[in-house]
Amino acid sequence: MRRHRLFRAGDFPGADGGWYIIRMSNGGRPEGAGPITRRAATCCLVLLMIPTALVAYFWYTVWHADQVNSERRQDALNSLLRRAHEQADDTSRALTESGFGADADTLTGVIWRHSETPLISYDPARHRFTATARRTDFYESEGVILGSGSVQVARCLRFTFTRGSGAAWTSAVAVRNYDECLPGTRIGSWADTARSRIAEMSTMELTPTGVQRALDPTGKLGHFDVRSAERRGRTATVTVLIEDKYGAEAHAPAKQCYRFVRDLGGEYGDDVTSVPLSTCPTAT
Repeated sequence: MRRHRLFRAGDFPGADGGWYIIRMSNGGRPEGAGPITRRAATCCLVLLMIPTALVAYFWYTVWHADQVNSERRQDALNSLLRRAHEQADDTSRALTESGFGADADTLTGVIWRHSETPLISYDPARHRFTATARRTDFYESEGVILGSGSVQVARCLRFTFTRGSGAAWTSAVAVRNYDECLPGTRIGSWADTARSRIAEMSTMELTPTGVQRALDPTGKLGHFDVRSAERRGRTATVTVLIEDKYGAEAHAPAKQCYRFVRDLGGEYGDDVTSVPLSTCPTAT
């Protein structure tokens, strides 16, 4: 009797004693193909998950850095405004302590010493001073690719100081458009230039003509108008009207009178102080 060896569907012995795996035409799947297919699918899935995880981590890092920077920026702005209000309160108290009979120039000097605002105007009808200044602060930015760094925030502030029926002064601070601070910023820069040039001048040149020549050698700038220059003892006093002509097309040009006082202890003195005035003397 002949005996027949039975084999599982899809498995046939080879001539060399091995086994061949043949996929069945009726859709059957050989048992030996399962583990290999699962391992390949797992590897593909892992390879796909790696870049996905990297992209997700990158976007989370960007979002987190943006959140941190927004909070730090807001904290810097809050700190800037808080200091501005404190400065305004200190200035109003100093104005009150100056007394009821203090003149406008004296009060302008008080505002300058406490607020360092380069452009100060006075309205005698309302007993009100208005001063504008650009204030800045910094915060450390949280970086994603290039690392952290210091970032500047700035605001244009308008300080208003008003005297009531008595001798008491009140203050207010308002955030204004950035363009409103440009005239004062330029005038403050030119005042610094005038102070440094007056400090470098020879004492023999401290005359109205000499100072005008030092501030505007070509006579074409038009920012400086020297009103007076006097020497008394060990000091020289120079008054200069500084005008911002850049804003003259759309508005009346901003003007501020400054008084510069230089110590004449040596041939070339470095000690020069400056203070804005509410009014400027006529040219001598």
